[in-house]
Amino acid sequence: MNEALTTVSLTLVATDEQDRTVGVLCATAPGTLIDMALNNGYTADKAMALSLFVAKIRGLAVAEHARGQGIAATLLKRTWQVHQQFGYMLLYGSYEADRDLADFYIRCGYTAHAPGETFPLDRIALPFRLGAGDDQCVFTRWRPRH
Repeated sequence: MNEALTTVSLTLVATDEQDRTVGVLCATAPGTLIDMALNNGYTADKAMALSLFVAKIRGLAVAEHARGQGIAATLLKRTWQVHQQFGYMLLYGSYEADRDLADFYIRCGYTAHAPGETFPLDRIALPFRLGAGDDQCVFTRWRPRH
């Protein structure tokens, strides 16, 4: 299963005029969510199918000298566009609570949750909640309901 999860990923790289990397974003299958589904009685096939509807942003970084230029926001926007094209329902990630990034994620179209706060997965018919530890904040963006 781990091998299959590595094939469901998106890595975006931002470069400067000299083709040097200044930013990167990696979104992958939601391993924690798949594990939760398995632990709640879902078959392996059904649990793996979640990777076709939900992605987790595992890393977002911008070189210190390139910050403040909108690179992170552009990477998030493009990630959202790609996942929307493939019909994903949810894109989420987390950050350390002491980093104070809520306003940034809100400006980028995400909902920022309080440290340790969980969110329901009822929009994708899962009877459990997802979140992070008390020292982490989760940010989420759901596909709009039609």
